[in-house]
Amino acid sequence: MRQSGTDGIYVSPVCYNTHMNNIDATWNKWDYVCPYCDSHIEMTIKSNGHPHSEVCPKCFQPLALMSVVDATIESSTTKKEETNMETLSSQIRTEIELTLGNEITDLKNKLSSITENLSNKQNAWYLKESKLRNLLEEVYADSEEQETLAQIAEIFDVPLTKEIEVTAWIRVDMTIEVDMADGDYDIEDFVSSNLTVDSYSGEISVNNHEIERVEEGAY
Repeated sequence: MRQSGTDGIYVSPVCYNTHMNNIDATWNKWDYVCPYCDSHIEMTIKSNGHPHSEVCPKCFQPLALMSVVDATIESSTTKKEETNMETLSSQIRTEIELTLGNEITDLKNKLSSITENLSNKQNAWYLKESKLRNLLEEVYADSEEQETLAQIAEIFDVPLTKEIEVTAWIRVDMTIEVDMADGDYDIEDFVSSNLTVDSYSGEISVNNHEIERVEEGAY
């Protein structure tokens, strides 16, 4: 119990020691004021303890209650245990993150190595396949062992084909609609700008086409 007023401050050692020795219990702080001598009285009392006096210890008049608040002191042991658990949890979390981080890094390195090795092997295979294709193109037509070469090509999945350059002269008959109001028109420029040559076959690739001559009239 603490009293303040014109006579100073008074602290009861009995109540104080009792409070400090039982901090695990639930406590309330009662705040009073004496309307007769203007004393300010604070009492920290166990919530399930004996009823306390509401009489001013100075003038023995009834006190006026101002407020009641929770004043329970948390056990230092509980705080320590919570702190230790938080520290342990943080350490475990850090160790897991480090372990997973290292494992992920190792997996990435292994995957990168596997990918690089696979790419190297694919490049080596494509190089050998290209050499075999070129060899078959050179010797197949004139070889007396075409059946054997065909079996080799089938084993290695190499098609017995080759590319040749071809130039074809083609006559194209067209019907063109022109605007007579425009007067003279350049029929060769019109055809060159609108005529395209393509192939629907995968075996033919049109590299270029050139129009040498355009004549008006049907043949």
